[in-house]
Amino acid sequence: MKRYNYYFTLILVIFMTVFAFFKMFTIVDLSKQVITIVYTNLLPSLLPFMILTSLCLNLGLLDILGFIIQKPFYSLFHLTPMMSSLYFISFFCGYPTNVKLIREAYLLHYININELQHLLHICSFASLSFIFVSLKNKYSLIIYLSHILPSLLFALFYRHPKQTLSLHHALKTIKEPHLNFVLAFKKSIISSMYAFIFILGYMLVFQFLSYFLGSFIHSTLTIELLQGLMEFSSGCLRLVHQPLNPFLISCICFFLSFSSLSVMMQCDNLLEDIPYNHQSYFKFRLLHGICSFLICYGILVIS
Repeated sequence: MKRYNYYFTLILVIFMTVFAFFKMFTIVDLSKQVITIVYTNLLPSLLPFMILTSLCLNLGLLDILGFIIQKPFYSLFHLTPMMSSLYFISFFCGYPTNVKLIREAYLLHYININELQHLLHICSFASLSFIFVSLKNKYSLIIYLSHILPSLLFALFYRHPKQTLSLHHALKTIKEPHLNFVLAFKKSIISSMYAFIFILGYMLVFQFLSYFLGSFIHSTLTIELLQGLMEFSSGCLRLVHQPLNPFLISCICFFLSFSSLSVMMQCDNLLEDIPYNHQSYFKFRLLHGICSFLICYGILVIS
């Protein structure tokens, strides 16, 4: 994946450089649009969760959460205490915060590579605020349920040897955290800003690519669907302003669950030097997207 990501990014950079020479004013306008989306939608919904979840992990607070929820989550999903915490937190934070947190848990030796791979499969959600605030419409609850149900179904079929976490061990990490508060807070901010650089960069690249494709494809709907595949947030924000019907609403569900090429490339950069199976990750994202589409479409047609 690293090699393909590198070559694909290289091609995109060459394209953007040539594109900028001939469409300088367009580049400026598109950059303003992307920065507006990031500032008004993504920054308030993602950055606080990025900083807080990373801080909780480094200070040992997720160990306490794992101790509290370990029994029901093992009974349902056969997850270890830390995996349970990461899965639970992922329902409230969006891309790529979930992947960033999984990566940090792996580097702290809370989870192994197989557990990381499974969490990449099931801990893949758009943020609650993006669905209920940015995409606010009368179908928001249906969209959210269709988005999370496939992950719950995937999680039910997982099997893992039972692990338990005692209260004594959970409290030990709080008494002796991986980093003191100041260093943990500093690390959380720096790593979160690092992740946002990837978010902004890839959003810009795919926005430029979408505009370029619009020169050849004159169907607005087709461009918006392609944009959703390339960068889900801007694609969904454009689709939600169309006259909504079951197909378009289901497409929004697909984009949220598939996560888009932009998010996958962001995640691949965040998972640098970690030997995860990118093909399996892509297949689960595609399967998640298809299942979300079918569930949403079925609910809307039946109702």
